[in-house]
Amino acid sequence: MSLESAQAIINQDITEIIFAVGEDNFQPLAGKELLITGVQGLLGGYITDTLAHLNETVLQKNPCWVMGLSRSPVTKMSRLGHLRNRHAMVLHQHDVTKPCHLYDPKFIIHAAGRSAPSTFTQDPIGTIDVNVSALRWLLELAVGSKAESFCWFSSSEIYGNPPPEYIPTPETYRGNSDHLGSRGVYTESKRCGEAMSLAFYIKYHVPVKIFRPALIYGPGFPIDDRRVLSDFISSGVKGQPIQLKDNGLARRVYCYIKDAMIIFWKTFLSDKNGEVFNLGGMPSMEISIRDMAVIVHKICQVKDEPILGNLPAMPGSPDRVCLDMTKAINTFGYTPITTLEEGLEKTIKWTKERLS
Repeated sequence: MSLESAQAIINQDITEIIFAVGEDNFQPLAGKELLITGVQGLLGGYITDTLAHLNETVLQKNPCWVMGLSRSPVTKMSRLGHLRNRHAMVLHQHDVTKPCHLYDPKFIIHAAGRSAPSTFTQDPIGTIDVNVSALRWLLELAVGSKAESFCWFSSSEIYGNPPPEYIPTPETYRGNSDHLGSRGVYTESKRCGEAMSLAFYIKYHVPVKIFRPALIYGPGFPIDDRRVLSDFISSGVKGQPIQLKDNGLARRVYCYIKDAMIIFWKTFLSDKNGEVFNLGGMPSMEISIRDMAVIVHKICQVKDEPILGNLPAMPGSPDRVCLDMTKAINTFGYTPITTLEEGLEKTIKWTKERLS
């Protein structure tokens, strides 16, 4: 029963995403093949759930044929366990760093990746491979299949630690990061992926759209990958006070998954090829790490105050993460609207349902 309750939270978001994008705008997917990697991640999971919902409603008579690739198997208890054996959808276990023979998809979404800093040191070569080697064969696949749209999820990490004059950070900012630091394998492979994507767009006319997501969260957000919000939610749902590693004064702008997905679909189904778009929350939603811990405590009814630490920040960690969303807003007419409190309430409720 808890799995069904958890999925109901996501299904409500999916309904609102489709309404905001417009049902008619999904018609180009009808009867076409779509390949998506990283289906069990936060972004990939919501995209796949949206496609499943579309196939049962808007595209029921002429469904989109989905091939989803995941490094780990999709089991009954997995995030997408409810989609096993779903019509017009195959969820296949495969390591995307190793090319495989596939059909000719007309739509390709590369959402696989190792985005948690803890994985940078655990598997640095794999981090590079998924952003470069895997992307390369998917782009080559797009050339052969004459793909109609191709999505590459880069990262706002390529901006590094921007100086104050570049906060909020626009897509035109070139970045300030240490390519030999602990985060270098991630940031530099994302940079290489962007350059390669544009090269395929220029030479082979692959209709590439590049996204730079920042701090996207929501139902399906892992609580065991040692990211800040992961640790906060993990402590909160256990009723334990949050233990900060430092003074918590670094500032961030988080973006709820529903808002990110609306911008994603509006972009992916458009003709804005060869362009880069930030994907994040509004600058007006910027908050300190410490204040975010207080909000999690309030939602989880933890009576103690967050415990401050005195450890130095992780090398290369930015002081502020705050994207300039002007380009996406002006292009597609949608502004992220979900408050941090509202988004965290849904995320924490989903997490509790899954854990129970």
